[in-house]
Amino acid sequence: MLSLDKLYPQLSYAEKNGLFEKLNSIYGSLPETTCDRCGTCCTVPPPAYIVEYLNMFRYLKKNLHERIPGLLERAVRFYFLELADISLKCPLLGEDNLCLVYPVRPLSCRGYGLVRRDPNTGRRNEMEELAARYKEKYGIILPGEVVGFNLPECGRVRVVEDKKASGEMLEVAISYVAQLESQLFPVELVDGEYTFVPYVTHLALTVLPEGARLRRHKVIKEYLETGSSAMLENFAEKARSFIL
Repeated sequence: MLSLDKLYPQLSYAEKNGLFEKLNSIYGSLPETTCDRCGTCCTVPPPAYIVEYLNMFRYLKKNLHERIPGLLERAVRFYFLELADISLKCPLLGEDNLCLVYPVRPLSCRGYGLVRRDPNTGRRNEMEELAARYKEKYGIILPGEVVGFNLPECGRVRVVEDKKASGEMLEVAISYVAQLESQLFPVELVDGEYTFVPYVTHLALTVLPEGARLRRHKVIKEYLETGSSAMLENFAEKARSFIL
């Protein structure tokens, strides 16, 4: 993932080569939608490509500068505790239950509820495998409600002006975003989805040093055993003061 010293060169390259304009064109190919703004889809932040994260990053810098310290802290807390605390929601969800980066939200967010499909496809097995690894490697038993959580299929998303949406339309849009991503990273990394991780994980990993990332399992264990984590508080405090 992109540390800050690697992020700005990639951001500059994307701007100079018109990647954000192309990305917005891909987003614009999808039907406009409206919904009840319940925030259900923000329970589990969906994955995003790094080109989408870069687009969000510059939006944060330009439009939400005063909120960045708090957002960095929340992103770091989410990164460490998403496997331990079922009550967490996307750190980019505002107090009014609205997305703070809605104009630049990733394709995964835009596609949720647009067509009828199981939003948990592939997630169940991934979570079960992850839980097994944590138990075997670290002796940590992840909460059953986290491992077994199913994001409900949304029936509240409505397409504006009765335009039609299809799964094929989404698949084509995803392939186009992947092509943009391949201008930033080797194709094998893109095809392997190594750069395709939750939006907020990208943000957290930009500010967390490698040593902190390697302590993720220790934070989780401490939190599950005591309900809090001194290590996490230290990382969160440093994140608030991080200068982007």
